[in-house]
Amino acid sequence: MKLSAHVSQRTSDKGLELVNVDNQSATAVLSLYGGHMLSFIPKKDNLERLWLSPEAIMDGTKAIRGGIPVCWPWFAAHQQPGLPAHGYLRTQPWNIVHINDASDCTELVLQPVQSTGKGFEGDAEVSLVIHVGEQLSISLVTRNTGHSAFEFRAALHSYFKVSDISQVQIQGLSGQYIDKVQQNSLLPTPSPYNILAETDRIHLCTADKVVLEDNVQQMAIGSSGHDSIVVWNPGLQKAAEMADMPEQEYQHMLCIETAVTRGKTLQAGETHTLTQRIG
Repeated sequence: MKLSAHVSQRTSDKGLELVNVDNQSATAVLSLYGGHMLSFIPKKDNLERLWLSPEAIMDGTKAIRGGIPVCWPWFAAHQQPGLPAHGYLRTQPWNIVHINDASDCTELVLQPVQSTGKGFEGDAEVSLVIHVGEQLSISLVTRNTGHSAFEFRAALHSYFKVSDISQVQIQGLSGQYIDKVQQNSLLPTPSPYNILAETDRIHLCTADKVVLEDNVQQMAIGSSGHDSIVVWNPGLQKAAEMADMPEQEYQHMLCIETAVTRGKTLQAGETHTLTQRIG
């Protein structure tokens, strides 16, 4: 089904509603389940920027492994047992509420069917604003529509495709990070920054640009509205424990996440925008 000159929608063989963008700058694929970006390929080099697990569960019964999951209104585990990690929006249906289509850049605005859920007390309107052009820009916009303040956490949990994790180098991070693999130790950012084992780090810097480089491509990852950058790779042992990820695929992905991990308080009427840009 054609939605505009460069945007179409189709139903996958497993029942997911998928949105395809194909303009003169890039192609992209988005799942309306989770408001979840699955693919971004700039036409200047025809190289896929995002990693999607070959065994991702794509039937709407579980969050999709890979692409850009939307984490909101909390990050990682909730303090209340039994609630899903990273919040509930990544398993919500989303709707397209606006399309602005030009030949070289396409804007999509999405909203979840509902933004309320168990584990979050606030009244909020959430939107995802996506620009597909020479860069991919994705903004998670949170507006307090209630009469009292609330606190939330969020992340654009991007999985980037790499040719070989052992050849990866990250540039642009500095200062200290919380190492979740080493009992939340506070450690200095390594230089050079390579991925040598299971990695789960919350960098406490607010770098506005991080460069991810391997032996095939170099990606610039811009961030704004964040209080941290998360770097994650499960390593072999943890990947082998995941039902939706082949154990050797850890070698071909790396998460660099634009995140609010320390909490953001929004007063009544205030808006916060968390943005990641991928070149």
